[in-house]
Amino acid sequence: MIEVMVAFTILSVAFIGLVQAFPFGLSINKEAENTTEASYLAQSKIEELNSLGYSDVSVGTIEAKHRLSDDPSNYLYNYQRQTTVSYVDGDLSEVGEDQGMKKISVTIYFINAISKTEKSFNAATLVSEK
Repeated sequence: MIEVMVAFTILSVAFIGLVQAFPFGLSINKEAENTTEASYLAQSKIEELNSLGYSDVSVGTIEAKHRLSDDPSNYLYNYQRQTTVSYVDGDLSEVGEDQGMKKISVTIYFINAISKTEKSFNAATLVSEK
């Protein structure tokens, strides 16, 4: 009888541990999903600006940090985006005048599923004049 009680206790502790790990696993999965979506949103904006051509991409803040949707039922409501363009030199240092290269930087902000704090994903690319 004692062996059965010890076995039942061990099984109960293992089961409780698994039940507690399940929500944590779901939040890790949601975090990965948010990061992936953020990368898609950043890449989409980069491709949009890159398709304009060098001379049509203006330097400065293209988009101030803003929500991608005003509708709370839309999945984009949870994401915010900021886009900046700057001149860079051959060493990729930001400079004040045009030297034939621009850096497009897109930052996507979203809420971390685990810590409930704001997290960001940044993507950047270079556009050359030639």
